[in-house]
Amino acid sequence: MAVSSTNTETVTRTEAALRASEALKTAILQTALDAIVTIDGGGRILDFNPAAERIFGYTREEALGEEMAQVIIPPHLRERHRVGLARAVASGQDTIVGKRIEITAIRKSGEEFPVELAITRIQTGGPPIFTGHIRDITERKRTELLRAARLEVTRVLAEALTLAEATPQILRAVCESLQWDMGTMWHVEDSMLRCVDVWHAGGERLRDFEELTRTSTFVRGDGLPGRIWSTGEPQWISDVVCDANFPRAPLADQVGLHAAFAFPIRLGDHVLGVIEFFSREIRQPNADVLEMFFAIGGQIGQFIERRRAEAGIRQLNAALEQRVTEATRGLRESQERFSKAFRASPVFLSIARMSDGKFVEVNEAFLQSAGYKREEVIDRTSADLGLWTDLEERNAFLREVQGHGFARQHEVILRSKNGRLDTVLVSAELINIEGQDHILAVGLNITARKKAEEKMRHALEREKELSRLKTNFVTLVSHEFRTPLGIIMSAADILKKYFDRLAPERRGEHLQDIQDAIRRMAELIDEVLLLARVEAGKMECKPVPLDLRAFCLRLRDEMRSSGHHTSAIAVTAKPFTANAAADEPLLRHIFINLLSNALKYSEPGSEVEFSVARRAGDALFEVRDRGIGIPAEDLRELFQTFRRGANVGERPGTGLGLVIVKRCVELHGGSIDVQSREGAGTTVIVRLPLFAAEPGGRKKARRTPARRPRAKPKRIRRVVGRKKSKP
Repeated sequence: MAVSSTNTETVTRTEAALRASEALKTAILQTALDAIVTIDGGGRILDFNPAAERIFGYTREEALGEEMAQVIIPPHLRERHRVGLARAVASGQDTIVGKRIEITAIRKSGEEFPVELAITRIQTGGPPIFTGHIRDITERKRTELLRAARLEVTRVLAEALTLAEATPQILRAVCESLQWDMGTMWHVEDSMLRCVDVWHAGGERLRDFEELTRTSTFVRGDGLPGRIWSTGEPQWISDVVCDANFPRAPLADQVGLHAAFAFPIRLGDHVLGVIEFFSREIRQPNADVLEMFFAIGGQIGQFIERRRAEAGIRQLNAALEQRVTEATRGLRESQERFSKAFRASPVFLSIARMSDGKFVEVNEAFLQSAGYKREEVIDRTSADLGLWTDLEERNAFLREVQGHGFARQHEVILRSKNGRLDTVLVSAELINIEGQDHILAVGLNITARKKAEEKMRHALEREKELSRLKTNFVTLVSHEFRTPLGIIMSAADILKKYFDRLAPERRGEHLQDIQDAIRRMAELIDEVLLLARVEAGKMECKPVPLDLRAFCLRLRDEMRSSGHHTSAIAVTAKPFTANAAADEPLLRHIFINLLSNALKYSEPGSEVEFSVARRAGDALFEVRDRGIGIPAEDLRELFQTFRRGANVGERPGTGLGLVIVKRCVELHGGSIDVQSREGAGTTVIVRLPLFAAEPGGRKKARRTPARRPRAKPKRIRRVVGRKKSKP
């Protein structure tokens, strides 16, 4: 028997250790800043922590069970990964386990990015398991590339003798260091920006765009170079194809160029030229890149200024040729540019006849948002499709366009084919196509923005509520401390001045006044600290066996011996066949506050009833008084911090007692029900699940989370007249 007991204890300790180990593992996975991905010998994902979700864009549920090669490895590297994994599983030899390597990964969006990878083999007695620790090093690589680019540009400027020699080296150095596909340099000549050089590694693919760029000129504000010239500040365009002020957009789209950034070449406050770079990728703006090249522009400006005369001659010849080319090409490509811009625009665009409202053209963004195919939309009206939730609003919009020739910034609710409702900002212009009036409508989905505004409004309301609570707290504490402090100062002053002349009884009275005032201040501080602990989620419910009848009798005796009340407490509690499981300190907070309230707001000499009974697995406590009751208008704010009933008069109190009671009841998983009528007394019924013990005879400890102000109680029933006062 002794051996069996020992074995059982060993197993129990082992299981506890395993549970603790598993909890520790889970905590590490959940809080790790690096992505942690675990795979089996076949490459299937076994674990995918929150950092991996954030870095790669997949949820854990999406990733589990999938082949890692398909999820986070770029297509061109997948076969290499599979071969390496199979070799490692078959041979047991790993070439990269235990090492840190840099590779390329891919996000759910399709974006490839650099990562640092460390792999660990886990032996399980069966097929091996591999865990990869993956760190996104995009920012680190970007910083390294920026540093290399700046050093290379500085070297070129230091070594080059002429502008012709320096320009291609600068463009090539930046493109190769930062992985951009094309660079161009522009000079200001005769109130025009003219291209002086172009560098790219795109071969014949980018030749046409290079030719157009070399023959183009720009004025202030025209195109990307013109904008830089006008503002004197660097700018970034994520996709030039979608930019309304980028004349070369059609050809850029044709050759596959998208992102661009440009910066001014400066000499003091004077802009001498512009350098711009292009990428085949759509890239989001990078403030560090713009800041660095803004400084480099000053360096290049000093260099180029020395060669200005020579460059001016070349730019003048290019400008003359460009004017003829642009005039001819502009007429030929105007319609094509509009068509491409219309189709590629990320906002909703549609063209409908004014006469009958039927659509004649819509772009891809419109179709994706509405959920229709193009053939389902053309030659039908928005009313036919049920796009507008309010047809009268639609009719008013059309009348405004017809009457004024335009409509601006109408915020409307539109319905998609599947019934989804979106908030859309719609504007429209009346245009003429082949002699007929048409409506060109532009829509921007602002649903996300509206949700953000609503969230901000709630946040502001919360801030106002916190400010109100702070003000109430300061006011209450100031008042509650000022009164006892005044008593202490008055009694101390009397004792100091008249101690020898006062009778011993009078001295005792003044000393008792001081003690009472100090006790009152200490109680206020204790209540504030207790409430702070509960609101911060630092209070736990730790049930232990408890004789409820004996507990109630002890409370009665303590309240009687305190000598602060003239009313009696009548306890009704039959012996229970089994002990309850409760947290006695929490119960004391509940019923000392409730009994104190009942005594405080009862007439002297009246009786307060205190009873407890068992109802199935619950203990049912009832505190009944026949005091002043609670006004009906105070019920809605019954359990708000620092709020007291309007009829409490000069009776002392902090407005914290009932809040503490409610929190302690919730920690026990119970409920509180208050029935009251002003002038007729109050009954408080507290129901606590104290007899529903778990296997093992002890209730599970509970911890309440930190609470937000004004959270509505789940199981609180207020009946007219509930008292909003605290001890």
